[in-house]
Amino acid sequence: MSSWVRSGALIGARALVGELGGDLSALASAARIDEAAFDDSDFPVPTSSVVTFLETAAVRCQCETFGLQLAQRQNMSLLGPLWTLMQSATTVGEMLDDLSRYFMLHTTGVLIAVERTKSCQIWNYSLAADTGGNDRQTMELGLAILALEIRRACPRWMPERVSFRHSPPSDLRLHRKVFGANVFFNADRTALFIDGKVLTTTLGSGDAQTHHALASSFLAQRKQLPELLCTQTETVIRSL
Repeated sequence: MSSWVRSGALIGARALVGELGGDLSALASAARIDEAAFDDSDFPVPTSSVVTFLETAAVRCQCETFGLQLAQRQNMSLLGPLWTLMQSATTVGEMLDDLSRYFMLHTTGVLIAVERTKSCQIWNYSLAADTGGNDRQTMELGLAILALEIRRACPRWMPERVSFRHSPPSDLRLHRKVFGANVFFNADRTALFIDGKVLTTTLGSGDAQTHHALASSFLAQRKQLPELLCTQTETVIRSL
C-alpha cells in the first residue's frame, strides 16, 4: 500500500526553488505532484513523490543542501493535528514521545525508531520499503526540522552526534550550523543523538489536561490504523 503525507511537508519549497532559479512547475511535474499542493498544507501527496521532488530539486537547482535550506523555512506545524498534541506537552521529552508514538498517523512512508539509553535518546530515521529512491534530502530535512524544533525550546542546544548513511557534501558549513560539529557521514544509520538533560526542559505552551485529552484521541486513531502492525514490524527491523 502506497503511503501518503500532508503537503505541509512542501511548505517553503516554492519560494526556495524560485530563489535558486529553478522551475517549480517542471519539478512538480517530474515528481507527479499537483502544483496546488505547494500552496495548501492539507493536500494529500504520495510520500514517494515528496522524496522524488526533494532529490530532483537538489539536482536541477544545483543545491546539495536543498533539504537543510528547506528545513529552515519550516517547523513542526507541518504535522498538522499532531503538532497540536505536541504543543500541549509539558516537557521536551513528552513532546518527543508524542512525535515518535504518533508519527505514523502523519505518514507511514518515513519511519522513526527511538532507542533509549541512560544518557540519551537515539532517533533513527529511514524511508519505508515501499517509498524507495535516494533519500539524502529527505533524511537531512527531517533531522534538521527535529533539531531546530528542540533548539527553539533550548536555544543553546546542539545534538551530541548526528550520523547519515549518505556521503558528505562538498561544503559542510550549513550542516555544522544546523547540527553542530559532530556530524558524520557514510555511517551505518541515519540518526540524531539527543542528550537526556534536554528532555526535562519545560515547555511554556504545555497544558497537562489538554495533552491527556488529545493523547487519548490520538491513541484511538493509532489503534485503527490499517498499516499499524506492518509499520511497527518494519520499524523494529530497521532499528536492528
